[in-house]
Amino acid sequence: MRVGWLHDGGNADGTQGGAELTQAEFRKAAPDHVEIIDCPAGEVVEDLDVYVAHNVVFYEAADLAPAKGRLVKYWHDVGPHIHPDVLAELEEAVHICCSPIQRARLGRDKAHLVPPSLSLARFRQAGSANGRVRKGIVALGPWMNYGKTPRPVAEWANGRVVDFFGSGPLAPPGAREVSYDSMPDLLAHYETFVHLPLVLEPFGRGVAEAWASGCKIVTNNLVGARYWIEDNPAGLETASVDFWKLVTQ
Repeated sequence: MRVGWLHDGGNADGTQGGAELTQAEFRKAAPDHVEIIDCPAGEVVEDLDVYVAHNVVFYEAADLAPAKGRLVKYWHDVGPHIHPDVLAELEEAVHICCSPIQRARLGRDKAHLVPPSLSLARFRQAGSANGRVRKGIVALGPWMNYGKTPRPVAEWANGRVVDFFGSGPLAPPGAREVSYDSMPDLLAHYETFVHLPLVLEPFGRGVAEAWASGCKIVTNNLVGARYWIEDNPAGLETASVDFWKLVTQ
């Protein structure tokens, strides 16, 4: 089976966000009979068996024409920047949302629910391998926009020390950089992980990763990962299988 893969690519500076990490995990887990064909904007290959659309801000409606009737849309966000003509083309797709709150925000009651595919095993391993007593509070993120400002975390801490990690224009003074590869060991030594966005977080992979590493989680009802952690943790383990069942059915 040949599967067209529609996506905008990574960030302009070469970094990868949650959408790119999730896509990489899905692609890695593709069944043996699946061949993935990259279909960037303006270069969508025709006559493939099925097409999967991820973030498609830079696509035009004509780009989706070859996929008509054979399109699966995986929603990483709530699509605020997708052109209205492209949204119209997506209406007849099979829709997959990553949490109930995202599905509700999009108004797609019939959408399937599949969380991002996460490599949680290494976070669990780091947590179980930590022989020291956990202590401290940690918050990390890109700190790129007001919706994810660190201010609510500082207010919640009420004078307690919070170790902030990540960069960005809203990063608090003293925030330190951390690579994604080093996150399991970092989180394994903290007692509490705090993430308090001001706007809807469709999933929030850092929350799920901190949970897997053994941290106590402080978050709010704007974080989609809460559903999977509290109500359906098994779904976090079968995400890739569930995704590909929907794509190849």
